[in-house]
Amino acid sequence: LLAKGHSCYRPRRDGERKRKSVRGCVVDSNLSVLALVIVKKGEGEIQGLTDIHVPRRLGPKRASKIRKLFNLSKDDDVRHYVVKRPLPKKEGKKQKFACPKIQRLVTPAVLQHKRHRVALKNRRRTVGKNERQEYERQCNL
Repeated sequence: LLAKGHSCYRPRRDGERKRKSVRGCVVDSNLSVLALVIVKKGEGEIQGLTDIHVPRRLGPKRASKIRKLFNLSKDDDVRHYVVKRPLPKKEGKKQKFACPKIQRLVTPAVLQHKRHRVALKNRRRTVGKNERQEYERQCNL
């Protein structure tokens, strides 16, 4: 029975315990997979693990993360700095690239929608205020 504080188990509720099969610290040929994290690198290279560098396939998608990656200011256009991925070239055609659609990008359309929302709020506020004044005026008669 595993409870809070035991390794290999994270309880989802207070006081929850679960019966699980857990192996000890013996590593032998019966294990098929080991989940490990490299904490400190030694002098020698581990073949296929630390001797090669695999670049990240995709760049950031969110506008603020692109700004952070390239150290851009608010004035710089984020769309020019999106990380693009070349697609396989077809014969007789020019090279095409795939890039993510930038999220949280402030465009004129976004600003227009925001202005519209604020205007609707203000309009509702003034209509409510006028109706309240009219009601109070009729109550005082």
